[in-house]
Amino acid sequence: MSKVKTWGQAVDFTFRNKPSWKHGNGSKTSRFNCNHFTRLQGLSFPVPRIRPALMLSVGNELEAEGKSNATINRVISAVSTAIRFCASVELCDMPPPFVRRKESEGRKLYFTHDQVDRMALISTEVFGREDLRDIILFGAYTGMRQGEILRIRAKDIDWHRNRINVGGEEGQWTKSGDIRHIPIHHKIADMLDSRCSQSSRKNDRLFGDELRDRHQLLNNFKKVVRLINLNEHHYVFHTLRHSYATWLGEAGIPVHEIMALCGHSKVDTTLRYTKPTDPALQRAMDSI
Repeated sequence: MSKVKTWGQAVDFTFRNKPSWKHGNGSKTSRFNCNHFTRLQGLSFPVPRIRPALMLSVGNELEAEGKSNATINRVISAVSTAIRFCASVELCDMPPPFVRRKESEGRKLYFTHDQVDRMALISTEVFGREDLRDIILFGAYTGMRQGEILRIRAKDIDWHRNRINVGGEEGQWTKSGDIRHIPIHHKIADMLDSRCSQSSRKNDRLFGDELRDRHQLLNNFKKVVRLINLNEHHYVFHTLRHSYATWLGEAGIPVHEIMALCGHSKVDTTLRYTKPTDPALQRAMDSI
């Protein structure tokens, strides 16, 4: 196996061999972030010259283009991951750590239970889309990522244990590359039963071709969000996942259990999505 000498070779090798970049939900995102570096430095840029000082310069260029610190950090992480993966199999030297930018933690947006119910109603009453209603409810009451939802199959619904098995086989990887089990909430039980009954094969995807296209799903979702008077640029499909974690936190579920249900590999990630809400803080104050 020849040594990796250029950025283009490092990217190509990583996408061909790193499982989460080949099959994972983050594959397109990783390629998008790598493309930022490629656009600025080129595929022929020597890997040994990708050092912390260079990445600081790349960050400054992206900042000048109007990119946020969060976006810049994702680019830095993608570049670091590609080179480190090559280094792990001795195709190049292990790079030193790259400096990340401080991100504003901000306040994670979430939908209330009532807002989710209203979006489900609008999906059918205004747009006549039962499929959109189903996927909104499924996203809100499983906390699954969009890519995981669109890949879920009839065989992944374990009725004997009343749970959804997420990930664990090629072609259906979770973001962290592991398996997790999500109990079936009563709000989606009848819908899941109906969709499983309509599936002729266990390998059939529960959310069929009508919602397989990511852009079609997002465009329809934005229309629904606008009709409940929220900003569709801020309240995105992933907000359903934030809502799930927030609801669990409000219900007093221990952090390690929320981590397991959401599939987070780091507790810091879970804590970002489970900040106390104003109603929760008011209830805490009223209890003393």
